[in-house]
Amino acid sequence: MKRSAVRAPQTVMTERLRGRRIQIVDFAYVREIDTDSRVMQTLFGTIQTEQQSRLRLQRWLQMWSERGIGFWLFSELAGATVGHGGLFPSPREAGEVEVGYVLKPAYWGRGFATEITREALRIGFDVVGFERIIAIAQTTNVASRRVMEKCGMIFECERPFPDGVPGVRYAMTKANDAPLKS
Repeated sequence: MKRSAVRAPQTVMTERLRGRRIQIVDFAYVREIDTDSRVMQTLFGTIQTEQQSRLRLQRWLQMWSERGIGFWLFSELAGATVGHGGLFPSPREAGEVEVGYVLKPAYWGRGFATEITREALRIGFDVVGFERIIAIAQTTNVASRRVMEKCGMIFECERPFPDGVPGVRYAMTKANDAPLKS
């Protein structure tokens, strides 16, 4: 991942959502996500401990301070928290920037993940200046794969994650980000 002197904005807006940089006060949200078995089935495969949640929130805060990128917490314009999404150094693909998103199950199937991902990709290319951004999902996570495809990301490969779970990688480069402009 090429370091950029440009930092992602603290707040973002999409057509239906408002996002703000994740903060220490968002621990209750992280715990809610980390203890939801439906969400964890597609992420870590198991419910996270309170300590694991605290450590992850600390990593997210550190990403913002050290790299100028990270996750935004997204809410509907009326105020209800929908989920989070953003850009981060990929923990599975050395040197790559990854786009990621998680929604509360009540908001699945409503197009919010696509909206969040498009905005994160746009910021990654047009504001921060990345040349390439990847997305990774479990092979069986058809909904997440569909989000990547709707955003114009291209399937690159299928291979197991370090924990042995079958995964897929999609990517987009600045040169092929035209779907974000429409």
